[in-house]
Amino acid sequence: RAEEYTSDSRIPDLMRIGSPQEDSLRRDLTINSLFYNINEGIVEDMTGRGLDDLRRGIVATPLPPLTTLLDDPLRVLRSVRFAARLRFTMSDELRTAAADERVKAALEQKVSRERVGSEVDLMLKSRDPVGAMRLLVNLGLIDTVFPLPQNCLTNGSGSFGDVFQQGLSLLSATHGHLCDCKANPPMWCEAKRALEAGAVNGVGKEETRVLMEDEDARRLLWYAAFLKPLKSRTTSGDDDAEAETRKKPRKAKRSVILRLLVDELKRPIRDADQVEKIMNAADGFTKLVSMGSDISALSVLLSGAKVMHDRENRSKIACSMNTKTVEPDTEDDPVWLHCMEFRKNCSEVLRRIGPLWRAAFILSLCEQLMDAGNDELEYTIEGDVIEQTQEEIVSGIMNKYDVFAAAMMQLGLIGIWTQHPLVNGGEIKNSILTRIPEGPVFRDVMDEQTEWMTTHPGGSKEGLIEHLRATFPAFA
Repeated sequence: RAEEYTSDSRIPDLMRIGSPQEDSLRRDLTINSLFYNINEGIVEDMTGRGLDDLRRGIVATPLPPLTTLLDDPLRVLRSVRFAARLRFTMSDELRTAAADERVKAALEQKVSRERVGSEVDLMLKSRDPVGAMRLLVNLGLIDTVFPLPQNCLTNGSGSFGDVFQQGLSLLSATHGHLCDCKANPPMWCEAKRALEAGAVNGVGKEETRVLMEDEDARRLLWYAAFLKPLKSRTTSGDDDAEAETRKKPRKAKRSVILRLLVDELKRPIRDADQVEKIMNAADGFTKLVSMGSDISALSVLLSGAKVMHDRENRSKIACSMNTKTVEPDTEDDPVWLHCMEFRKNCSEVLRRIGPLWRAAFILSLCEQLMDAGNDELEYTIEGDVIEQTQEEIVSGIMNKYDVFAAAMMQLGLIGIWTQHPLVNGGEIKNSILTRIPEGPVFRDVMDEQTEWMTTHPGGSKEGLIEHLRATFPAFA
């Protein structure tokens, strides 16, 4: 068919029966305008350029690019997506037209936000999500695709352009690191070990899938990596500002990230929540590492502290340290207690993020690698100045995180988010803490149970009841 457009809509104003060549010329790209002749069994190239562009890896339009993009501005995003999906190069003429201010205005006016969001989602599912976002940035389309409210950045945090450039750098680092993990997987990225570690908490393959096998988790990670600098620069530590935010209606309390993904890109609220959870959990892991939990993780590995299935009874959890059995209810060895404190701290992050913990963990790692930058580090030990090259700094950071993840797996933390309480609320009210009042204090009791079960893996119900009565004597 043949089509004609008006200036205010991407929907054709006139459609009529046309020739095969007219049908080819109305297509968005030359590589999408090829016909297959079912009678003769051959591919027909009516534009005379499609096959050649396919061979050369070029994304180009059949008609002059500016005409094609102004007729239907969505084509500029499709061009970026196909370039990323096929790892092709956009033609110089198409790049020039894509950066034209008239195209940006038409994209904003003529294309629904649902279609824009759908194209972005497909870009991040492509083989080269970094290349797609780089094209959006370099073509000057990023502000149109990811519109941000004015004054959303905290004071001194730079411009929108700076935020997206930093997001592109973090996305590139995260994507590159995940590719490295695929080629040379660390222990915690191996599917078999992940499944074994998850078995302690009764979770199977679906809950323990590694990122290389989970396309949807990777897509959410790319969103989180690209938008993480935006979150960091829009989060205020001002107590008065936070108090004002709490007074607002629920929808108005949404973060910039949620508003951007849900209101502007029309992504499902579930996706937006998970993206923000990945960001928050990444901050949680970063905080643990910066507070010295990596040293605690090393203590776990060196002491041989383990939480695993009982070999004789797979329904029970067995604890050991230095190959010796540990009785979780009564063990008071300081090293074991230190390991359990590490287990508790990690569990708080893992319970909030669940199966997406690897995405958050890699994002935290890559943020630290980026912060290391290109500078060499000098520090002093007993008067001697020690210099570290960037390679040594990067290696040190990666070793920290590898040890941290190995310790979490060794302590049976994978799947901790599925842990069920030993005693339910009714039992607590009726026979354990019979004087407990209604209200927030009941949540405190349930939280105390969760903490005890985390630091006493495999502990007995009787031990838990004794602990709750000792902790809340006024209600016993």
